[in-house]
Amino acid sequence: MAAKGWPRTVGVLGMMTRALALCASVLLLSIGMMLTYEVVARYFFNAPTVWAEELSRLFLIWAVFLASAWLLRTNEHIRVTIVLDHAPPAVQRMAKAVGLLFVAVIAGFVAWNGFPIAAQSFEVGRTTGSMLDIPSWWAQASVPLGFALIALQAVACAAGTILGRDDS
Repeated sequence: MAAKGWPRTVGVLGMMTRALALCASVLLLSIGMMLTYEVVARYFFNAPTVWAEELSRLFLIWAVFLASAWLLRTNEHIRVTIVLDHAPPAVQRMAKAVGLLFVAVIAGFVAWNGFPIAAQSFEVGRTTGSMLDIPSWWAQASVPLGFALIALQAVACAAGTILGRDDS
């Protein structure tokens, strides 16, 4: 029964992580546009903005965490494979699965412990203390969400590796 649901579960997770990676792309494009506007406003019109730098920082934080699960899924993350490249395929597969499970545990731990931090900031109304005074939880919420997605994707990739499937 679990094997029948595998392709659907992996497919839904893949579509979700891809959609979030596309959102991250839009955020990165927005950062470029905001900072370009800031440079033009500051240096050509001597009218710097209050919002461009801070929103760019917030968008960058979200872009990183929204795209991370997709990068893990597509093997675009940083990895060092010099030793494993010379190992037999079975050893490579086992090492990949163990590494992915390690990533899942660490990411789950960060997500679990990151949620209370964002929740507390929300409850007490903590803000950045900057010109825009943005609520702190806006940035902090990206950590548990992003790491939860990384944990789920790492489990899916590890299961796919163990089962010999490339669709994770």
